[in-house]
Amino acid sequence: MYSDQHLRVSDAEREAVSGRLAEHFAAGRLDQAEFDDRVRRAMSAKTRGDLRGLLADLSETGARAGPELARGGGGTPGGTPSGTPGSTPGGGPRGPGSPIEFRLDAASGVPTYLQLVHQVEHALRLGYLTLGDQLPKVRDVVASLAINPNTVLKAYKELETKGLTAGRPGQGTFIQATLSQVGLPELAGLRKALLGWLTAAEGAGLDEDGMVALFTSALRDFHERRSGSRTRGGAASGETEGVA
Repeated sequence: MYSDQHLRVSDAEREAVSGRLAEHFAAGRLDQAEFDDRVRRAMSAKTRGDLRGLLADLSETGARAGPELARGGGGTPGGTPSGTPGSTPGGGPRGPGSPIEFRLDAASGVPTYLQLVHQVEHALRLGYLTLGDQLPKVRDVVASLAINPNTVLKAYKELETKGLTAGRPGQGTFIQATLSQVGLPELAGLRKALLGWLTAAEGAGLDEDGMVALFTSALRDFHERRSGSRTRGGAASGETEGVA
């Protein structure tokens, strides 16, 4: 009987299986370490038999038999939603969900995965995320934003590459570095001043696009003046040294 088990596979087939694995990961049927290992094997698979073996023990409608059934503290196989108290895979209490919730701007023209990356970076700079905080679980982001799991995984991999996050097998992705430059009291004061400026801008008749354009122009002028000041300062220092 003819079998295609030993037929060589194309890149498209490898990508398709990686996408299926991402769906299982988002559904809670694979932990981070298992997912990473299977995707690595999928991308290096030589035959269709190799690819099928990566999905053989995964159910389309439920979790795998064994320890995976206990994920989410013995509740549903997918675990509890982000932001809701639940349990770790070991059965102990899990803290509150992630401090941030992702939002997308379809009109921005920015790729979806980069929007997620930028929102994490902004939250870090503003002190909304701190060391040890957990990012929303992939399956929760997929469910709330209706996007492909691979998109979320790509964003989280980018953050990990930048050294901002680290994955913990069976638990999720956690903040391991910060971008915060000033303390929360200072940020609160600056935010209050900025809100006052926005109110004045709205009173002058500017819409959101006008506010962004004005702020961007002022920020550019600020950087140019600061750069020019440093250049002139360096030149003056050089002249003084020459005279000496």
